[in-house]
Amino acid sequence: MIRFSESPLDAEPLPLLVRIVQGGDADLESVLAWAREHRTLLLQRLTAHGGVMLRGLRALDGAPAFNALLGVLTPELMDYVGGSAPRHAVLGKVMTATDLPPACSLALHQEMAYTARSPQGIAFFCETPPDEGGQTTVADARVVTARLDPAVRARFDAQGVRVRRALPSPASLSRKPGIPKAWPDVFGTADRDEVRRIAAARGWDIEWLPDGSLQLLQELLPAFRSHALTGERVWFNQAHYHTPECTLAWAERDGRQQDAFHIRQAIAQDPQMLDRSFHGDGSEVSPADSRHIWHTLMSAEVPVAWQAGDVLLLDNLLAMHGRRAFSGRRRILAALIRQLSPQAAEPAGAGLQAA
Repeated sequence: MIRFSESPLDAEPLPLLVRIVQGGDADLESVLAWAREHRTLLLQRLTAHGGVMLRGLRALDGAPAFNALLGVLTPELMDYVGGSAPRHAVLGKVMTATDLPPACSLALHQEMAYTARSPQGIAFFCETPPDEGGQTTVADARVVTARLDPAVRARFDAQGVRVRRALPSPASLSRKPGIPKAWPDVFGTADRDEVRRIAAARGWDIEWLPDGSLQLLQELLPAFRSHALTGERVWFNQAHYHTPECTLAWAERDGRQQDAFHIRQAIAQDPQMLDRSFHGDGSEVSPADSRHIWHTLMSAEVPVAWQAGDVLLLDNLLAMHGRRAFSGRRRILAALIRQLSPQAAEPAGAGLQAA
């Protein structure tokens, strides 16, 4: 029999830790049966807290077991077409969390918040814990929203956000400063006609540059979004990832001095290879607003240390996530949850009952 307890992880409200205290050596079929029995309660806790960490199930030992667990808890997974981070598929729709070099952190964000088809949730699995550093950072989007300057919130609320991404060709990858991802990797195809079809279906405008690079202007989106179950309205965009000021601040924060030099060089000499964020009236998000958003997010980070076999489920609207730089080994897998189960939200004070 599997028994568990629940408590805040490291005294933080997000995520809630569901720790297995008996039956941690249960086989995978028993684990899946337990997950099936407690699925509704786990998803209710996910809505109430924004994130749930499952810890102590030894049968969760790799991508096949993680994929099987997701098939029970959140079977509606989605692909990553249009995504900005370098990743690769591992098994079905399970992929690496990111293929960024260890020296790169990831700023807090909600997954694919720059698209209208963002996932409702995201799941992470720790296959190999980091040797040093490499914590996943999280933050409550409700807290971030409250901390943002009211004038900034008002501007973004009135005008929304539209991201323009500079996507190099494989041959021009070195021209893209910061973290490059070639357009065939973004679209999952090197066929320009197929790229045009995908872009048209999603309401994106594209422009091919003479060197084979692509400028992708995505749809205008609200800067805030309301949660389908709780009705809470929170900051939901990635303007901070798609401005030169924040790209530079990101490199400087990591100590990536060579990247910082290339970003400054592109600002002066090759601006078309930099991502930009715009409002609905066509005006560019100001450097001052970009920096304010960046510093607000950095101040909200809560690091979550990994153990082998951990599963972290996040509500993609209520919880932001990122990554600290690391050294040595680290392998975290991820899957995008198209839709969370439409269960009524559980009151935050209610507890899971041990099996």
